[in-house]
Amino acid sequence: MIFPGKSNEDTLDWKTQNTKKIVRHIVKHVEPGDIILLHDVFPTSVEAALEAIDILTKQGYTFVTADELSID
Repeated sequence: MIFPGKSNEDTLDWKTQNTKKIVRHIVKHVEPGDIILLHDVFPTSVEAALEAIDILTKQGYTFVTADELSID
């Protein structure tokens, strides 16, 4: 799902399948308003998402669901 006016950050998690690399990529490249693409079929991606959320929350980021972003 892509939303107009929003940046999308492709982590290539499906390719690396390495939790630390995925987290590093997210933290290094994320900008306010980004939508971070991860694939929850890989345990490494789920672990990376949880770690990245913790790190980014400490940096002041907030998170919303895709439903909260959708335009009526």
